[in-house]
Amino acid sequence: MNLPSPNLNALWGSLIIEELLRNGVDYFCISPGSRNAPLTVAAARHPCAKTIVCIDERGAAFHALGYARATGKPAALICTSGTAAANYYPAVIEAATDCIPMIILTADRPPELRQSGANQAILQPDLYGDYAKWRFDLPCPEEQILPQMLLTTVDQMVYQSRRSPAGPVHLNCMFREPLAPAEAPFRADYLENVSAWQRRKTPYTEYPLARSEPPEDTIDEVAETLNATAHGLLVVGRLNSPEEIRAAHLLAEKLAWPVFADVASGLRIGAPGENIIHFFDQLLLSEGFAERHRPETVLHLGGQPVSKRWREFLEKSRPGRYILAQDHPARSDPSHALTRLIESDIARFCQRISGKIRPAGNPRWRAEMARRSRKVQETLQGFLSSQNAVSEISAAYHLSRHIPRGSGLFLASSMPVRDMDMYACPPGVSPGEDLSAPPHPEERFLRVASNRGASGIDGTVASACGFAAGLERPVTLLIGDLALLHDLNSLAQVKSLSQPLLIAAINNGGGGIFSFLPIAQFEDVFEPYFGTPHRFDFRRAAAMFGLAYRRPRTDPQLIEAYLEALENNQSTLIEIRTGRAGNRELHRRLQKEILSQLDG
Repeated sequence: MNLPSPNLNALWGSLIIEELLRNGVDYFCISPGSRNAPLTVAAARHPCAKTIVCIDERGAAFHALGYARATGKPAALICTSGTAAANYYPAVIEAATDCIPMIILTADRPPELRQSGANQAILQPDLYGDYAKWRFDLPCPEEQILPQMLLTTVDQMVYQSRRSPAGPVHLNCMFREPLAPAEAPFRADYLENVSAWQRRKTPYTEYPLARSEPPEDTIDEVAETLNATAHGLLVVGRLNSPEEIRAAHLLAEKLAWPVFADVASGLRIGAPGENIIHFFDQLLLSEGFAERHRPETVLHLGGQPVSKRWREFLEKSRPGRYILAQDHPARSDPSHALTRLIESDIARFCQRISGKIRPAGNPRWRAEMARRSRKVQETLQGFLSSQNAVSEISAAYHLSRHIPRGSGLFLASSMPVRDMDMYACPPGVSPGEDLSAPPHPEERFLRVASNRGASGIDGTVASACGFAAGLERPVTLLIGDLALLHDLNSLAQVKSLSQPLLIAAINNGGGGIFSFLPIAQFEDVFEPYFGTPHRFDFRRAAAMFGLAYRRPRTDPQLIEAYLEALENNQSTLIEIRTGRAGNRELHRRLQKEILSQLDG
């Protein structure tokens, strides 16, 4: 292959981009700048590279995060020197905390300009501290440095990003002038030592990724424990791929235990299963229910559930055996209840353990939970039918009923993810439909994502855009007003998507979640400092960024607006106006009604 090489800087940029592509990294989030020109030009001119230009580096990084959540592959970020690189930091923290692969290519001034007062020069090599899983300060391009050093560095970088635990990696690239692809001759035989690499299409150094799985005796021991349990509970947290979702679904069917499935598991919305306890969070409102349903054994797959009531229940019930299977070695035990951690590829663990399961659980245990969950659903439906205006509760309920399977759902932190976790109602399933059947199980499950690693509200719109870009399917975003205001400029990314982004924006004039916290009792400081009131609406923002806009006032109008956006295949901002005080009271009344039905 012939690499563009008008000068050594341009050649190094081309080598980096080419080797990234050979390692399967083909999506580049580029922010404008001068110092990063060798990298930007190489990505822009490569026929196999897919690029998006994000003016705001913070939005670019969250876009890359959402893309990796959808695909399991890292996107590559490219920016110039200075504070541009610092704007990646919030997304880097989220990626590190939630084990999401990410590749960061920051351009930098040469070493002679560091700590010299030179413009746009900051200390970049260790900018992300321990949140970067791997980092390397690449020297300025010189003829004395062999090209294979560059290639092997890129290979190691990609491997470190993807190897469990996955995470962000940082390659800091120093460049001297010329930065543009102007002619500046260099040694003609510079690439002689990589001529064999040039003739093939594979990486210089190949790092096959190992799929971790426990030894056979561990599988046997866990299976023996599960088979001997009469009152067991399967907890499913966030899952990262259709393969994981499908395998967990099959294990749940085989095990026949009641399943507490988090909203991000892929098993809650759209997936069938008589043993999925859809309203487990609301069941745990009842102390009597919690006391009567203490599990002997808990088998937990994947990430931590959103539900705070689940954690409280776990801490009180203290099951004798609490087994967690996850795909990384880090401790994930905020309740300090874990008795066994199994580091394994989740799909592979489910497949292996399923072959050894002999269902022996108490069917009455599961049937009683399922019956109570249906009672919660009936109570919720009756409660919402008595309300006229659209609410935050009804928005979560109705969106979950109408969102198409095979699409994506992105949930903002604070109340949106909590409301959807508490009140999502699964749609009906066609008679005889088998969600485990090949060939395309990913089209049968709903992919759900949320930035729950650090649970910040920053970058939510950009993350949803990246999630949509990775899925290449329509995505629904449920977001609050402060999170939308915080990331308003990322609405510019919507125009780059091949599939529509449907934004359901809850506008309650401030930070609704704080109304549920003890600080709400202190009126002198609550409203200005925590409620953060505002009088903005998003009609003009939708117009500015070329989005259709609807503002429903009733539940039927919300359903109509949402279905119309789906039918028209059109990115739309649906603004749902509520009040914070009214929302808190509505939650209180509903939960009081649910509790009376459970304990009555």
